[in-house]
Amino acid sequence: MKVVQVFKTDVPDRETAKVITFLLQRDFSQCRINFDLDDCDRVLRIESRQTSVDEMEILLLVGLCGYHCEPLQD
Repeated sequence: MKVVQVFKTDVPDRETAKVITFLLQRDFSQCRINFDLDDCDRVLRIESRQTSVDEMEILLLVGLCGYHCEPLQD
């Protein structure tokens, strides 16, 4: 089963997105993680083949990098 979680962020550029992706990938190595900075919500997508990842961990890690992140509703 594939689970996709989508977050709205305020990540400003690709370099910052690369750093955050690298940090997230360390903790969630089983996930596919990417940003769509061309989207107006500067979307962070996390795809897992297992269960969903802990949203609070994502919010905390992005927050520790100095950026805002919140789950994007369907």
